[in-house]
Amino acid sequence: MRLPQRKKPGDPILAADWNLLLEAIAARTPRAGAGLELIASSGGFAYSRPSPTSSPHAGLPPFSVIGIEKKEGSYLVTIKEGWVIERKPKSESKPTVKFHIPKAGDKTLDTIPRPQIGMAIGDTLWCRFTTDSMGEISEEPEIFSSAEDQEGSHYYPEDPEGSGSDGNYAVKLFKLIEDDGSPAVSVYQQSDIEHWAQLWKGENLGSGSRVFKEHNEEENVYKFRRIDRRASQHQIDVIEEADVIRVQGNDKDGTLAIEGDSSSSEPFLEWKDGLMITEGEKKLFVREFMICEYGSARTVKFITLD
Repeated sequence: MRLPQRKKPGDPILAADWNLLLEAIAARTPRAGAGLELIASSGGFAYSRPSPTSSPHAGLPPFSVIGIEKKEGSYLVTIKEGWVIERKPKSESKPTVKFHIPKAGDKTLDTIPRPQIGMAIGDTLWCRFTTDSMGEISEEPEIFSSAEDQEGSHYYPEDPEGSGSDGNYAVKLFKLIEDDGSPAVSVYQQSDIEHWAQLWKGENLGSGSRVFKEHNEEENVYKFRRIDRRASQHQIDVIEEADVIRVQGNDKDGTLAIEGDSSSSEPFLEWKDGLMITEGEKKLFVREFMICEYGSARTVKFITLD
């Protein structure tokens, strides 16, 4: 591709001259070949052939830009590999840490030659991954560019009402910007992406009233009922301490004794903290006797202890 002819001061610059100059620049823009990587810097371009026994660009952070090539009004961007690291609570049947290498198109980021991602000035590069309702990554992460912001949603497990939702996460890596006519990047992510699957699944066991009430989907809040005493004439107190909720009585002790009963020295009934502690069955009997009251017979009921 030839360059346009030189101009003297005062000569017109025609559109054909300008287009010829652009075509010449594009034709002379370095491109990486098979097994090579193109490294762009302020001083120009350099080629690198990665060693098969070592990771190229080991000193660069994950997801760093290692090459930008202009093509037909847009750019082809090459980045260093990075990982989505999935961490989960300890499990005997599943690994607690899993590493996921994202794909750009149909190639993983560590493929040689590395995949090139089409971007325009103003685009943002994203890493998206999805999880199931328990937070485990269900699809391999993908790298893509977009001029629009990406919305995501946090996973949450099922609650007693049977709700639950998968997770959808979009992580900003960097934005392609223009700096004095040259492409540059504004970096958001300079490390591997950590995903912690640490939410729990709530369940009320047994029968009776439920302490776990519900999960509010809009606020993503798990709601529990409080334990409280009766509003008036309560005989049971509920006391909140540092590590426990203590349920206790009214701190009243007492006994019911039968005076004159020589068969036992034990109280007939006994209670502590407002609660009965006497074991076994205690019986009082009602018997009728005829008495004479003012010269007339009358039936009277007596409580007796046998």
